Amino acid sequence: MFFLRKFIFFLILLVLLLDFSSQSEAIHEDLFIKAKIIPVKHIKKAPNFKLEDLYGKEVELHSFKGKVILLIFWATWCGPCKKEMPSMEALYQQLKHQDFILLGISVDYERKGKVKEFIEKNGFSFPILLDPKLQVYYLYEIEVIPTAILIDKQGGIIGKAVGPRDWTASEVVSLIDLLIKQ
Repeated sequence: MFFLRKFIFFLILLVLLLDFSSQSEAIHEDLFIKAKIIPVKHIKKAPNFKLEDLYGKEVELHSFKGKVILLIFWATWCGPCKKEMPSMEALYQQLKHQDFILLGISVDYERKGKVKEFIEKNGFSFPILLDPKLQVYYLYEIEVIPTAILIDKQGGIIGKAVGPRDWTASEVVSLIDLLIKQ
């Protein structure tokens, strides 16, 4: 009788946990939809890469392991990219002291000076990496800019956003907050 009660208890607990898990996934997916970020159904590991920043320092993606990473591909000649950058800066300022990093990946062709001038002129402080030969652009199968790739703390690609947006929208911040806390 004792084992039967224990078995029933564990069965009920399992059902409750599965129900909570499916509710959590539904909330998670709902936040993606509200944030206008396409959730990735089959999560795959984010390919590692090394790129130089504006000051010649080599930065490797895997050095941010354990953080939520937002990669945003952009260029100085892209009007919609430039329009969304103030909200990128605001998001970075809001979350930079948590397990979060925003990396702007410039796809400007061999124009490091122009990129650096643009960033400094506008006072953006989030890290900018240079991909003038589009190696990372193609590695991540980017087709247009701006495009953002959302990577979870385990290093899996979990979302993609194509086109400009307000990165300070409450839905976006809520989604990233949830991912940071997981």
